[in-house]
Amino acid sequence: MTSQSDENRDSGFGTRDSNPESPIPNPGNHAVNVVAWDIPTAIVVREKFRIKVGVKCAHECDLANTDFGVYDHEGTQVAAGTFPVERWPGTTALHVAEVELEAPSVEGLYTWSVRSPSRTDGEVTHAEESVSFGVRVVANPEYLVTVETVDGIDRTPVSGARVVMHPYRAVTDERGIARVRVAKGAYKLFVSQTRYVTFGLPVEVDADMTARAELYVEPVTERN
Repeated sequence: MTSQSDENRDSGFGTRDSNPESPIPNPGNHAVNVVAWDIPTAIVVREKFRIKVGVKCAHECDLANTDFGVYDHEGTQVAAGTFPVERWPGTTALHVAEVELEAPSVEGLYTWSVRSPSRTDGEVTHAEESVSFGVRVVANPEYLVTVETVDGIDRTPVSGARVVMHPYRAVTDERGIARVRVAKGAYKLFVSQTRYVTFGLPVEVDADMTARAELYVEPVTERN
């Protein structure tokens, strides 16, 4: 006669641990999210710059005093720090630190990373996590480009316009003027402002220069 326990064993019921190698989720393992921001759009060679890095547990555990490291494109640690006790304003679990770094000595676009090692607190283990960010390094800007921005119809100055000569950026003042320091080379000058069509102009910079951008209001599309 077959017992109920034998039937359970044969059918698989009541035998959750019959395969000791089957993966069982461990509630003691918590995922961690690492973030980095406030990275400058362009950094002059060997110039010092600062970025913000943050860490947060998916279960909102307290990760105060968690260590982190910053690594360059070759995997060399270039900075280290510890997240503070305070949480970032407006958040419930994000710890943020600011760290100072130094740009490489050669121009280029590099990929760096921030890593937070695994950490065990009692029965809970927080996994190691990392995030990558770009570091664009440029030559020392030699020349000054002055951009005068006006309305294309009434010729009045346009303030608050965004001026981009990638990777350099500026914003026009109340007189419609922006000044951008750039290295020698060929650029595409873009000027944009709400309500206006974006202005674009190729420029070759080998000395201080002035460029004029006339912006025209973007036509309104009528709906039927």
